[in-house]
Formats: sequence, structure tokens, C-alpha cells
Amino acid sequence: MRRSTYVKIRKLTALYVIGLVASVWTLFPIYWLVKSSLTPNKLMYTPQPKLIPAEWTFSHYQELFTKSPFLGFVKNSLYIALLVTVISVAISVLGSYSLTRLRFPGRGFMLKSIIYTYLLPVAVLFIPMYVAISRYGLNNNKNALLVVYPTIVVPYCCYMLISYFKAIPKELEEAALIDGCNRLQSLAKVILPIASPGIAVVSTFAFTLSWNEYLYALVLTTTPAQQTVTIGIASFNFGDQTIWGLLTSSSVIASIPAVLLYFLAQRFLKTGLAAGGVK
Repeated sequence: MRRSTYVKIRKLTALYVIGLVASVWTLFPIYWLVKSSLTPNKLMYTPQPKLIPAEWTFSHYQELFTKSPFLGFVKNSLYIALLVTVISVAISVLGSYSLTRLRFPGRGFMLKSIIYTYLLPVAVLFIPMYVAISRYGLNNNKNALLVVYPTIVVPYCCYMLISYFKAIPKELEEAALIDGCNRLQSLAKVILPIASPGIAVVSTFAFTLSWNEYLYALVLTTTPAQQTVTIGIASFNFGDQTIWGLLTSSSVIASIPAVLLYFLAQRFLKTGLAAGGVK
């Protein structure tokens, strides 16, 4: 009895130690980022920085909002990320539902194409994308990103939603069709409420990918009025000179929307809503 109790205590202690180490490993870079954004310039470049600085300041944030176009970058990113999320999720829901519930020629090829498109590196396509965007006259226009980003986001969202839709019993939808619903009504009233965890996941992914994307934003936009927050953060690095105060404070501000989205989406990130739906 004593030996089994001792073994349980050792296992719990090991689990707590591992959890503590993992938490410190994960949270320390975030703490260092926030700490650096509140550290005065005179203490920023000390050879041996302290874990807790002797002084704190909000001057970096004040300069960021009053003397730089960073707010414009944030507005552009919010505009692009929200619209791309709505467009991508709408296309993915309809596409995934069609591929899982309908039977038509070429369905297997389309399923494989979605996977292959998702696996294709983004960097391979930015030159053809730039040529296509130039021909449509959307150079240095943030709306060009509304055309480009769904080509990256939709394949992943479709791939994820297909697995969710396959897990939903067909009997639920058949019952709705018998009661007089058409395909779109059964999708809206039966499938989407049950698949809400999957939709929350892909919406979060679509937003964060659009918010954090750098390569296409760098290539397709060239002026601050059209550029996104990732380009704004990179603009505080001039060759071999980095303005660490503005770089860290802008990084803290840029991380807030994605963090808030994850907190808001947590209650939707549940599985098994269809369990017990069919008796």
C-alpha cells in the first residue's frame, strides 16, 4: 500500500515538474517580449539585461501610436483578415459539404487536388501570383491580398471540414430531408450547428494565417497606406539597425487580435456534439 502511494506521488511530482518546465519554456519568450517593450532605451542595450528592469516606460507605445503609421497597418490587417476569413469559410463550407454528401464526376480528383494544393509551398507561387495581380491592375493594392489569401486558406479549411462533415451521421440529414428541408436548409439547420467546432477551428486558422502572412504582403504592397501589420513590424528594422523598442511594442500589439480570437473561440472548440444524435 505504501509502495503504491509512493509511486503515485513520484508520478504526480514528475508530471508537475514537466508541466512547470513546459509552461516556463512557453511563456518566458512572451514575458521577455512584453518586458522589452516596457524597457527604456538606456537599459535596452546593456550587456547583461536583468530579468526585471529597474525602470519601466510606455514611451515606446506612445511613439508607436503617435509618430509612426502603425495604426494604419493594423487597420489594413484587420480589414484583410476578417474578409478573408468570411470568404474562405463560406467557400470551404459549401465545397466540403458538396464533396462529402454529393456524388458527381471528378469528385475524387477534386478531393486529391485539395490535399496537393495545401501541400504546395507558398513561396513557389508568389511570382505567378504577382504576374496575375499585375495584369489585373491591383499592384500596391491591399485588395489584391483578398484575391491571393483564399488560395492558401481554402484548401486547408476544406481539408479540415471534410473530416468533420464525414463524422456527422447521414441519418440526421436524411431526417431533415424527409421533413421537407432542401439541401441548403439541411446544411444550415442540421450540419452547421453540429460542425460548429470545425468551423471555429478553420475560422481561427484563416484569421491567424491572413493576419501573420508576410511574403505576399511584401511583394504585392509597397506603400504604408496599403501595407499590413507584418510589414509594419519589419519596417522597424533598417539594415543592420533595429529599433527594439518599437519592434517589441508593435509585436505585442500585433499579437492581441489573434490571442483574443482564440479566447473567444474556446467555447466552440468542442467535439462530440453529434454523439447520441442518432438512436
